[in-house]
Amino acid sequence: MPNRTVKIFNSNSRRAETARGSPSLVNGARLRTSSLRGSWVRIPPPALLSGTRDRNVFLCITGTFGVGLNTAVQTFDLTKAYGNAKALDALNLKVRQGEILVLLGPNGSGKTTFLNLISTVLRPTSGTATVMGYDIVKQSLKVRETIGISFQEPRGFWRHKPYHILSFHAAIYGLKGKEKSEVVDQTLKDFELWTSRNKRFMELSGGQGKRLEVAKLFVNRPKVAVFDEPTAMVDLDGKRLIWDKIRQLREQGSTLVVATNEVREAEYLADRISIMKGGKEVVTQDLRTLKDSISGGDVVEVGVSPTITSGALKAIEEVPGTVRVTQTSENMLNAFVNRSEDWLPQMMASVQSFGVKITSIRVSEPSLDDVFLHYTGKEAVKASA
Repeated sequence: MPNRTVKIFNSNSRRAETARGSPSLVNGARLRTSSLRGSWVRIPPPALLSGTRDRNVFLCITGTFGVGLNTAVQTFDLTKAYGNAKALDALNLKVRQGEILVLLGPNGSGKTTFLNLISTVLRPTSGTATVMGYDIVKQSLKVRETIGISFQEPRGFWRHKPYHILSFHAAIYGLKGKEKSEVVDQTLKDFELWTSRNKRFMELSGGQGKRLEVAKLFVNRPKVAVFDEPTAMVDLDGKRLIWDKIRQLREQGSTLVVATNEVREAEYLADRISIMKGGKEVVTQDLRTLKDSISGGDVVEVGVSPTITSGALKAIEEVPGTVRVTQTSENMLNAFVNRSEDWLPQMMASVQSFGVKITSIRVSEPSLDDVFLHYTGKEAVKASA
């Protein structure tokens, strides 16, 4: 396999150094090969070129050389500043291909800024990101061919009609004639906009305008679809409709990034949830792992007969995973534990020798709102009709 020329970029000075190496091995760093011209790969310290001291180094692919294709979006110290205020602060985040990643955060956490950056609506102050291997700064046109965005506020000229707005979007993405008409008609029906297709944009209700904004992405079905608060201003039935359509889009092969501050929306949609605060990623995990990450988050209410003895209470307190135990009556207690599914069998075995009979067990796990509050110190928004 022939060598390829690559460029190593110092992350602080962005100084380029040119080197030649095997497409699968650069100074001991073994990487999967693929056609990702123009993409970026973070090189770990053992792989740094001689003379490069910066431990935070990027490899810019200039030939047939790259990483595996399971990453749809990746950011590298992505930053957007307005004066001294950073709306997004050196964000490093990966979105896997084929997943729904939900960005959950309070207002001002950087969610919308992140979506606008990866969609090339905004340019970063520093850092970069790739979308399906294309750099958002150097290959913005390629990124726009790959990604689609549904904005937080519905976009449309006041006198344009839903049918014409969707037809325009279809035409931009190359749909013509009968195919375009069929796609537009079906999309209007899917989003319950058929009877309003000839209303002027200014005459649409808030919920209709929002459904129209979301529907734009279902005309061309991009490889990466970005939704900024897709159900804001929408009633409960409309939320369900949009959520189901978003999940269908994922099932048809798209990767989705959804920004919200509604916990119910995040729970319904997410394969993984990224909690953001102050322009930074706080944590990214699936919902089960996030709930398990709260120490003592599972609350187990245990009823016993005849009464709780001091020996039984001490035995329960010593069960691995117990954070604290509170006795609420002579025959009831609350145990705050980690991973109740693992804790319960051990607890039941530990109290048998004390002549105590377990009469009832009730388990309450932490909600996503509890998780959000734990990581951000703020309450999330609950969906309402």
